[in-house]
Amino acid sequence: MPAAAYLLDLYDTLANGDWWAWSAELAELAGVTPEAIARGFHETRMERNTGVYRSGEDSIRHVLAAAGVPDPAPALVQRILAAEAAFDEGVRLYDDALPTIAALRERGARLALVSNCSHSTRAIVDRLGFDELFDTVVLSFELGVRKPDAGIYQAALAGVGADASEALFVDDQTAYCDGARALGIETRLIVRPTARPAEGFADPNGHRVIASLGELV
Repeated sequence: MPAAAYLLDLYDTLANGDWWAWSAELAELAGVTPEAIARGFHETRMERNTGVYRSGEDSIRHVLAAAGVPDPAPALVQRILAAEAAFDEGVRLYDDALPTIAALRERGARLALVSNCSHSTRAIVDRLGFDELFDTVVLSFELGVRKPDAGIYQAALAGVGADASEALFVDDQTAYCDGARALGIETRLIVRPTARPAEGFADPNGHRVIASLGELV
């Protein structure tokens, strides 16, 4: 029986951007190695995802500090913010995203977007029109809770008026599917052949694996 509600991840599920090209550009702008930038993003992920940093500028400063640039010049921060905005403009929906959303809508399903993200993702969500496409949009930096914490799934369920037992969650990360399953939500682990998520792919851990959103319908 089809689910009454679908909770869908954003990056590498609905949409994709070339994070590796962006991190290489950022490293060049900052004068550090790509490995250092990757470390900066990794060490600040929790704070960026939960809104601890109050602005995009503050977030960039902390990423740079963790990457070995503790006191970046204001001009450098502004150049990086401009480069980040250009990168965000390049984030595009996968070809199966809109058709799947339309098919689920036609079926009568309620839809929630559930993303671990920082400030820059709000502009992407607005540009892609997700507030109109989804019944609720749950962004971790706005909520202050990130996957796999129970609170973010609960906020999405509340937003679509569904119980865990009638919902299905789709994500490209095993740990985030684990968090949904712990609440009794059915899961699908999406592993797109072309995706290269920064977190990588982990063992499915018993989650049913799909290669495209079209498999939901």
